[in-house]
Amino acid sequence: MKPAAFDYLRPETLDQAAFAIAEAGDEGRILAGGQSLVAMLNMRLARPSVLVDLMHAPEAKTIDQTSDGLRIGAAVRQADLEKWAGLASAAPLLAKTLPWIGHSQTRARGTVVGSIAHADPSAELPLTLAALNGQVHLRRGKSRRVLPARDFFLGMMLTDKGPDEIIEAVTFPTLPALSGTAFREVGPPQGRFRHRRRLGHRDRSACAAGYRRGERHAPCAGLGRTGCGR
Repeated sequence: MKPAAFDYLRPETLDQAAFAIAEAGDEGRILAGGQSLVAMLNMRLARPSVLVDLMHAPEAKTIDQTSDGLRIGAAVRQADLEKWAGLASAAPLLAKTLPWIGHSQTRARGTVVGSIAHADPSAELPLTLAALNGQVHLRRGKSRRVLPARDFFLGMMLTDKGPDEIIEAVTFPTLPALSGTAFREVGPPQGRFRHRRRLGHRDRSACAAGYRRGERHAPCAGLGRTGCGR
């Protein structure tokens, strides 16, 4: 199948994108990496009348170390973040997560924020953001709000983002001194499209954690699991 007809908009700034999606409302969808959305369009599981492409807004492609943590713009591809020189020290759990996402080809197209916006319960990036209770930076026109991950994710492929909002960026928080992190995933071969299953293959399952080293009873910074529905 091929997508139903839609209007394609290619704004060159986040301002233009924010106002375009606000005007489109329920009829609009944001396109970033497109690794999930394009498949849904092809199967007509999504039928927007307006598609707003963020990938031509330069300010959406920034990676910034802030006082709150590592802020990643809406159009930052997973492969570009994976190669970013300061990643292991700025966000060690994120650095351990990225190699587990699909294949290098999908990471070369997929964006960090796009995966988080899609909120697939078996995806690695929403898991990592939730485990660290990072922040999601939302925008509607000129109005902005910031949600912690625990309030942003509402359920399977369900978030608190309104149809007239865009996600400008996400922030993965800086862990305190003496912190440690771990990420582990088991299951079928990486990169299989989530809706395709073969007889005998189980869902992938992953666990992400942040913790304090040297203290036997110190509370975890965060612990999350995904793909554990059965």
